[in-house]
Amino acid sequence: MRNIAFAKVGKSIKFLKNNYSAIGGDNEPSCVLRSLANHNPDKTFYLIGRSDFSKLNETQRLELFPYDNVVDIWAELKIPNREVLETQGELYYEYPIRYFKERNIEIDYGVIMVGQVGTVTIPGRTEQVKERSLIASVIDMTKWYSTPVITWINETTVPIVEIINDPRYKLNQARDIIRPPTISLSQYDFVYEKKHFTSFDNQDVIYTDVPVKYAGMEKAFCVDYEKPEVNTNRTNPFMIILNEGKPSRYNFLKEWVLNHIDDVEIYGQWSDDIVNNDSRFRGSIHIDEVQRKLKNVRSTFFIPIAKGWTTSKYIEMIQAGVVPFFHPTYDEQNHTGMPDYFRPQTPEELQKRVAQMANDDEAYRKSIQFLTDKYLTDDLYSGEYINDQIMSHIVKDYVRPDLSKYTKKVATNLDAFFV
Repeated sequence: MRNIAFAKVGKSIKFLKNNYSAIGGDNEPSCVLRSLANHNPDKTFYLIGRSDFSKLNETQRLELFPYDNVVDIWAELKIPNREVLETQGELYYEYPIRYFKERNIEIDYGVIMVGQVGTVTIPGRTEQVKERSLIASVIDMTKWYSTPVITWINETTVPIVEIINDPRYKLNQARDIIRPPTISLSQYDFVYEKKHFTSFDNQDVIYTDVPVKYAGMEKAFCVDYEKPEVNTNRTNPFMIILNEGKPSRYNFLKEWVLNHIDDVEIYGQWSDDIVNNDSRFRGSIHIDEVQRKLKNVRSTFFIPIAKGWTTSKYIEMIQAGVVPFFHPTYDEQNHTGMPDYFRPQTPEELQKRVAQMANDDEAYRKSIQFLTDKYLTDDLYSGEYINDQIMSHIVKDYVRPDLSKYTKKVATNLDAFFV
């Protein structure tokens, strides 16, 4: 195996950290790709989805990928913006297929991370559900960020690894994603039903069950950071970092926190009605600013995106030196192995434990040291953990290459002086 295609469907991949949005999740594709590329210098990774990779200068690129084994296939295609899709759509949609065919490149595997995708992704080919003599429309954002990748998935025969970091976004969102994934890795064990048809000539819908395996994908967060020193000198007892989500998590937050704690800052994306009527909601801030604020916080509480789900929040909080408390529906399968103390079963239990972390310096110190030792392992920061989780599902009896046999490249220009 030599060549692996990589993409995030539905969204551009951000490699420049200052391009990360305040909503969260922008760091995950970059962290996953770096984990793979930097532990497999014998392989080439082709970006078949949109990204800001071509905006990196040589120094930035080699800092992220020192073996220079990532190729942005879009760097050679001069389509300036989305408006030209009306006249050059096919050129754009089928570009990944042509790119590999014209260069005689054989792709061995595809690693596809999933974002928000429309119910239809292929323009001009998918029948409407209620009136099959008519063709369904595709929104421009889907055309730009999803159609080329989905077109390639439908046409290729190589195995596809689906990586799910958010339970709302899977490859079942669009019925014209014809091929179910070969392997699906995520942050929870479950099975989803893939609704699709078998070809554009026969669009009768069929259903395929796709098993999804927990593979610790939430831990990719650490690749963007260095292992911290534990700092226990903190004055803010409690803070919440949480987006509202769909369905809204407001009622859960009200039951567990808002009804009990008046003096709390809540950061995240919430509806205007909530933000304008409650001064505790402070809006969204950049992930680095979140980490800066958390350095003065002792504990927090969070609610899963979907019942049972594990997110990166607990890793993010421990990284920042904050003791995390779980809502009872968070990580119900207990993949994290989090002790019961950090899993309060009632709002009253939560308040008592938040108060203990705020007022008992020794209890806080012991708690955060225990969590740091247990969860912030070196293999998370090096990317070895994420790499091994994915590659072991791709290659039987996978063994990481000996990196000492490969030479890291060094920038040859003056970019470093102007970064």
